[in-house]
Amino acid sequence: PVAAVTLAYPESAILDDRKDAEGKVPGFGQLHPRSQGVTTLGTIYSSSLFPGRVPEGQMLILNYIGGATNRNIVNQTEEEVVKQVDSDLRIMLLKKDAPAPKTVGVRVWPRAIPQFNLGHLDQLETAKGALAQAGWDNLLLGGNYVSGVALGKCVEYGYEFAADIAKRVSTTKVAA
Repeated sequence: PVAAVTLAYPESAILDDRKDAEGKVPGFGQLHPRSQGVTTLGTIYSSSLFPGRVPEGQMLILNYIGGATNRNIVNQTEEEVVKQVDSDLRIMLLKKDAPAPKTVGVRVWPRAIPQFNLGHLDQLETAKGALAQAGWDNLLLGGNYVSGVALGKCVEYGYEFAADIAKRVSTTKVAA
């Protein structure tokens, strides 16, 4: 399970060492390592990536919390989730005396990110082998459970998958 938590803060709430010479927060966002004592997985600087999403002087940030080791997220109230994210941000990004955030949105996905547990790739190969053995050579398995959930991996696999399909179609004889 993963929750997407979008919060807004005044730019003045951001730690000074996170800002550039113009007082803005540059970059895409950050991942939050568990070694820092936080449970939020990562933060995307939405207003840095997409200017004009919030009024001047505000910062809009999208946070992800939950995951395979924090399944209890589905049992928490929206207020509890926001409180945890805000607490984590005060360790990683915000000044300790930052005002409370404005909650823009909270969405929880109970079944969010496929997990590649130990043995997953072996199971995938077994399934592919069983399809081939049953004579279903042209029934292909594809998706983020094959390649990974990262956008780059999905795009890369999409090109490979399309090339494989094109090759199969070009070598398949069509019955007249």
